[in-house]
Amino acid sequence: MAQSLEGGPPARAFHESAVVEDKMFVWGGGTSYKGPYYSRLNLFSVNILTGEWSSHKAHPPETPPPCWDAAATCTGNTIYTHGGIISWSPYRLSDELYKLMVEEMKWRRVTTRGTKPAGRYEAAMCSVD
Repeated sequence: MAQSLEGGPPARAFHESAVVEDKMFVWGGGTSYKGPYYSRLNLFSVNILTGEWSSHKAHPPETPPPCWDAAATCTGNTIYTHGGIISWSPYRLSDELYKLMVEEMKWRRVTTRGTKPAGRYEAAMCSVD
């Protein structure tokens, strides 16, 4: 269940965002180039018709790690995210693909086949119907 949020989420940079229906969801990123990074359990949305912000709590079981500068896209009511910087020291990039089922606010790791692309950041994603 969403809770109203006066003034929007805390300031952040290199976060992820995606639009589902009339809401833009924002998560991840951080306040400093080297962290800490915001958890993907804490999501925010803004209703693009009214400008009202809400706070959401996503639920595991397979929550992505906090990260910086991952790519995101959506198809229907599902948001997908890939990559991002997990740590600067030691330097680690994610090569995982996750999905957020918006109606249930649950993350799941996506099982893929074939060779995974290497971990990356500052990438882009799009869905094609």
